[in-house]
Amino acid sequence: MSKPSPTLARAAIRISTAGVYQEPFPTQAWLAEAVRTVASRLYGQVGMEASEENSSAPFAVHRTAITGQVSKTFGALLDEGAPHLSVSWVLELLLQIEDLAHIGQGYYIPRESRVVRLAHGWGRIAGGLPLDSSEHPDKGIKSVQRGTIGRLVRLAENFSPHDHGTEYSEVFEWMTRNADQIFSDLCERLPERSASRPPADATVYYNAQYQRARTRRDRWQNKFPEGAFVVARIGSLPTHYYVHISKGEHSGMSWFEVTKEEARKWVLLAETVAGTTNPFRVDGNGKSVGLFLPDMLPAAWTAALFACSSTVIPGDKGWTLEIKPEARGLLEILLRGANIQPI
Repeated sequence: MSKPSPTLARAAIRISTAGVYQEPFPTQAWLAEAVRTVASRLYGQVGMEASEENSSAPFAVHRTAITGQVSKTFGALLDEGAPHLSVSWVLELLLQIEDLAHIGQGYYIPRESRVVRLAHGWGRIAGGLPLDSSEHPDKGIKSVQRGTIGRLVRLAENFSPHDHGTEYSEVFEWMTRNADQIFSDLCERLPERSASRPPADATVYYNAQYQRARTRRDRWQNKFPEGAFVVARIGSLPTHYYVHISKGEHSGMSWFEVTKEEARKWVLLAETVAGTTNPFRVDGNGKSVGLFLPDMLPAAWTAALFACSSTVIPGDKGWTLEIKPEARGLLEILLRGANIQPI
């Protein structure tokens, strides 16, 4: 791991926590900024000490140092028993949206500052340092949408830079490609070796064309469906996932075992090809909208929905999201891209 320059390290130490007091009362987005600030400062201190000692050893900050410092500084305002004001949970959120990076054994570093493009006209200012759109004045960024965990921004129509300061998310790339392009990309990620066909008596298949089903659960069936590809799983624990290819250069090899993450992408593609949507209940009160997001989407889609939320509360099988009106437009784009129909 490369070390930051002494200048960057000192700049991180000079970061003030004044910005996190902009809210009249603690919110999850406010706490996310506090965690970013503390992590960046601690990392800067460690980096500067290492550079002064000419140390070549990799360095980072342990999660207990981050949570401990945040609790020490803002403890009177926080409640670890309240999910939205849990420092540990907010730290996990920042890891999932990749503002911080986990390098092993509980050690983290803030990621570099960058603009992550989520959809046409929408992005976020990402990175561990507390930032605003003025950090990127020449990139067509209009304004930071306050109150979002991911620091949402509106992007100009001609926003299209490809450089180290811009990152195009997998969600954005997916939504700008057609089904054939996505199919080819997923085929390239298949294992080099094919697998044996899973036992028929223990296997269910995802039939995205089954129109009478309202949920994904009802589309997992015992009958093998027709199609250029089929996603299958073995129901016994631990669950194993497979993809059967009947079209293209991989058709002769037929069966491939894939990870749960890759299987979720194949399911998304199957729904896209079939024109299938999943109805989700969305509640609104004029000031915000809320929905329960089951743990069913690929990681990039889940992270994008987290980023546009003002609050994310974990549950047994998913998360409850709250989205402010200024982020409603991006929410609807992301849900459509995930084959979800709000009701």
